[in-house]
Amino acid sequence: MTIIELRNIYRKKLNLSHNECDFIYKIILEELCSIDPIKIALDPHCIINQDSKKIILDSLDPISKNYPIDYLINKKNFYGYDFYVNEDVLIPRPETEELVQWVLEDNININKSKKLIDLCSGSGCIGITIYKENKNMDVTLSDVSEKALEICNKNKIKLASNVKTIKLDLNSKFLPQNKYDIIVSNPPYLSPNEANEIGKNVKYEPETALFAPSNDPLHYYKRIIEFALINLNKKGQIYLEINPVFIKDFNQLLSDFNLNDVNFRDDFRGKKRLVKVSF
Repeated sequence: MTIIELRNIYRKKLNLSHNECDFIYKIILEELCSIDPIKIALDPHCIINQDSKKIILDSLDPISKNYPIDYLINKKNFYGYDFYVNEDVLIPRPETEELVQWVLEDNININKSKKLIDLCSGSGCIGITIYKENKNMDVTLSDVSEKALEICNKNKIKLASNVKTIKLDLNSKFLPQNKYDIIVSNPPYLSPNEANEIGKNVKYEPETALFAPSNDPLHYYKRIIEFALINLNKKGQIYLEINPVFIKDFNQLLSDFNLNDVNFRDDFRGKKRLVKVSF
């Protein structure tokens, strides 16, 4: 079967526009079959070998069921770096790149090491990117999920990052640990009520990394602040990705903890999604 015949099968089988089908087809060719997509134009009658043909055809079923292409190819680009991802971790989002950018902007001229912990690390994309962009950062990745920590360690090696990984449960009792200068986190913050409003492909991502308790949507932010009160150095900062839906409640939470040095930022969609709290 030729490369163009397989492309036409994609166009026929997937309920998408030709441009969308072609985009996905090219990704499958390049990432899973090591075939340069330019062959579609330069050599449309190129015969695809049986192994690659099977991979291409087998990918149709999960794609038709909205399975994330990032999980299919086990890769997601974040801030210019290719991270390994699978169903054990969230797929990094562009909003989170803006959180990373804020941390980097604020620490661009530091000439001594700062200790940073990334809480709820998932794939490790936040902490590893910060380390890659600023080697003065002493970065620790943490997560409650053993499987997520395995992915963190895989990405640590893949991206040659001298970061630490630890298991940390935000629902456990906090004890004084290493003191940190910066806490950064994109914790579970969606309400279960929002499940029907998010994309169909999100159903394949780990629920524990997406959803906060239904009766306490700010649960993890409260726990992060409590962690900070014990383990954050004086004049330290917390950088968070938050749910714009609960901004009023979040402000009340800050007030309950008597935290006043607070700055918010809108994401690229104009939603109040990022916050920095200075102690």
